[in-house]
Amino acid sequence: MDGRTVIFLSRDDEGALRAAGACALAAVSMEDRVDVFLTGPAVSAVVAAHDGEDDEPGARLHQARRLGARLVACSASVVEQRVELAAAEAALDAVVGWPTILEWSRGVVDRFSF
Repeated sequence: MDGRTVIFLSRDDEGALRAAGACALAAVSMEDRVDVFLTGPAVSAVVAAHDGEDDEPGARLHQARRLGARLVACSASVVEQRVELAAAEAALDAVVGWPTILEWSRGVVDRFSF
């Protein structure tokens, strides 16, 4: 994989979740390495969509994950949003702090925020 795409998702509204999912799916289909960094209310919304219906707003993110995208939550947001760590670990690829998010996204030109 030569290309990299980073998506920052901080909102839990339907439009943001669907747009982030569509972006992640498009990038994965182009064989990019895709990292979706979740903060704030987006963490609980994406974790809740883990075992949900395919038409849920966050479902596309989990489809992208099955195709190779990584879903990564900010550890402070997991605590702030009162998401159970076991649920986050089951639904996501990693729960990390800001230093790791900054390191893993360093130098990536294709960045999108929703």
